[in-house]
Amino acid sequence: MAAGQAMHRALRGSRLVTVAGGEGHGAYPFKSCADRSATVYLTTGSLPAKDLTCQAAAG
Repeated sequence: MAAGQAMHRALRGSRLVTVAGGEGHGAYPFKSCADRSATVYLTTGSLPAKDLTCQAAAG
C-alpha cells in the first residue's frame, strides 16, 4: 500500500482507488466500486472525481 500511495503522490492528477478488506493487486472480478471505476476509465479515459475507497464484496 505504501508504494501505491507514493506513486499516487508522484503522479500529478492521479486518483487512488483502494478496496478496504481486499487482498492483492487487482480490481476484477470483485464486484466493488473499484470495478466500476476501472471500467469507466478503460472505456472512456475518465478518472473518478476524487480518490475512492471501496468495500470488498462479501464472499
